[in-house]
Amino acid sequence: IGLTSLSRFLPTLARIQELSIHVSSDEYSDSTCCQVAEAITCLSSLTHLQLHFQKYIEYRNNITDRTMESICMMLCSLIQLSYLDLGFNGWTGITDSGVLNISHGLSQLTYLISFQIDLGWCKGVGDVGVSNMMDAIQSLQNLSRLHLNLSEYNE
Repeated sequence: IGLTSLSRFLPTLARIQELSIHVSSDEYSDSTCCQVAEAITCLSSLTHLQLHFQKYIEYRNNITDRTMESICMMLCSLIQLSYLDLGFNGWTGITDSGVLNISHGLSQLTYLISFQIDLGWCKGVGDVGVSNMMDAIQSLQNLSRLHLNLSEYNE
């Protein structure tokens, strides 16, 4: 997959304004996802970010709330973002606590006009996490576009 190489390369793109990363695999973990989030913090000119980690096989590696904490720190450093699209479909290690971290980072984005998040099939996310996220979304005064995928996991 090369996420470690990608995380080393990203800081060289300091002036980039739009970034889209979609990874579909079960072979990465918290440490590689955190490396990518930390590398993105160097992109201070970023206004549009699309970051998707898609999971397919449940019994392999799992990203957890640790990745959500890194993404929170990333969001707090990218205050110029106007477009944000995050995707974590199927990761069972994400809980309400992780969504609280995302909510904290989200509430720092005063220029955000479009927000999309995919938490579908994240078994650990429930009413508490969604409620915290809704509170953060309500604080975004410039938000004009919202898309949420909160589909429940079906076996």
